[in-house]
Amino acid sequence: MFESMKLNNVAEIRLGLPFKKAINDAGDQGTCYLIQTKDISPDEAIDFQNLPKVIPETSPVQHFLSKDDILLRLRGPIFSAAIIDKNIDFPIITNNQVAVIRCNEQKIDPYYLHWFLNSPEGQNILNQFSEGSNISKINLKNVSSLEWKIPPIEQQLNISNIQKNWSTQRNIYKRLIEVNDLFFNELCKKINYGELNDYSK
Repeated sequence: MFESMKLNNVAEIRLGLPFKKAINDAGDQGTCYLIQTKDISPDEAIDFQNLPKVIPETSPVQHFLSKDDILLRLRGPIFSAAIIDKNIDFPIITNNQVAVIRCNEQKIDPYYLHWFLNSPEGQNILNQFSEGSNISKINLKNVSSLEWKIPPIEQQLNISNIQKNWSTQRNIYKRLIEVNDLFFNELCKKINYGELNDYSK
């Protein structure tokens, strides 16, 4: 049975850590990875290898992220969500332009929620909360009050499995395209400089 619920009934929601000063990469001296809004895309996994390491101005401990936490951009143009899909052996935080959503997994599956927030229906609901003329934004109160008909956990898990399988396939296709782009660009370059005859004949 589908049950209409608000997000704050099935998850803990908070803001990331505020930064008063400009964010600078502290390199090896940094104590935390920082995920920013630009790192949050519905189509891509977060690239932890290229995140900056920062030294927060205040204690970040209560802001540390965990596996299966969902990060929702609070500034547009797209209010996309990402999920921490692996354990990282280094502290990770995000800033206060991002909502951190930690699911009560007895009520809602994180991967289902990740899918829903990025789905046309989820984005339509979030866009209804949007305010601001130059830069669209939503506030934490509106995110917490987001309400929709949530399916039983079994159906949520079915959706999660489909999404995980598709994500794996999409990454394979993406890598294949990247490799072929390199191959064909190099091929055309060699033809351009006379290093190869016309490959099309």
